[in-house]
Amino acid sequence: MLARIDHLRARNDNSVTRPFSIAYKQKIIERLTGKNAESARQVARETGISQETVSRWLREAHSLPVMPQEKPKKKVWTIDEKIRVLAEARKVTGEELTGLLKREGLLLADLEQWRMALDEEGRASKATTKRIRKLERELAHKEKALAEAATLLVLKKKVQHLWEAEDDDTDEESER
Repeated sequence: MLARIDHLRARNDNSVTRPFSIAYKQKIIERLTGKNAESARQVARETGISQETVSRWLREAHSLPVMPQEKPKKKVWTIDEKIRVLAEARKVTGEELTGLLKREGLLLADLEQWRMALDEEGRASKATTKRIRKLERELAHKEKALAEAATLLVLKKKVQHLWEAEDDDTDEESER
């Protein structure tokens, strides 16, 4: 009698379906359809899931609409568009502002970032101009040093050439 109960218990343990997460199912489907696709039989053997279940997941996946993997690219705003939206946003608050942001497809954080950039423009442009001038001075100094080094190399070669020519002349005089 106990053997019979153990047999039923074992049979029930095998027949109980295990819930699988969507992510796990997606990984299995990727293995079946990916670049190096494997057969349902092979995947079933390796995972311990029945081949019927794996095949059913594949059929279900094929019946679903294709979803784009990449996020849509963010809109690139021109300066004129930014100014227009900032001007409109200054006139509204609360729900009207939320509606404006939705209509324009813009996040509040982006709007605030544009606002801060506009407010800091004077200070930021002065600092940027100052930095550019400093870099230009450094570049001019380095170009001057490079030109001097090139001139010294040319002079060195000329002097070397003159010494070699003079050595040739003295060798001829000593031979006479």
